[in-house]
Parts: sequence; structure tokens; C-alpha cells
Amino acid sequence: MAGFKATRGQRSHNWKRMLNGVEIKPCLYCGKNGKQLMAGSVDGEIVFDTDGNAIPFRSIQHTSIE
Repeated sequence: MAGFKATRGQRSHNWKRMLNGVEIKPCLYCGKNGKQLMAGSVDGEIVFDTDGNAIPFRSIQHTSIE
């Protein structure tokens, strides 16, 4: 029996996250203690802070791309 697709509501704006002009993509990072967090990666390399901890993806400042 044929059906219909329900409307999904409003779509949120897709903000790009940039670091020195390079787009950052989200990736799942598993730490040494087994904790997981959504981190950012640039060209396949995870972004770390000065202490060696992965920076959470939501903490990276976002900019709009035109």
C-alpha cells in the first residue's frame, strides 16, 4: 500500500567550521580511558589542544561560508 512521506519540519542551517581557512569535519574520537566524543578533524588528522586533548567539535568556532 502506497503511503506518503511526513514533513520533517524546518531544516537547520549548516554552519561550516573553519580553522585557518580549512574546513573541519566531525569525527568520533575514542580516548585512552574509553570515553568517546565528537571531535574535529582536518585532512584526516584530529585537532588537539596544547595539552594533547582532542577538542570537541562543538567547541570549535563556526563561520558562515558564502
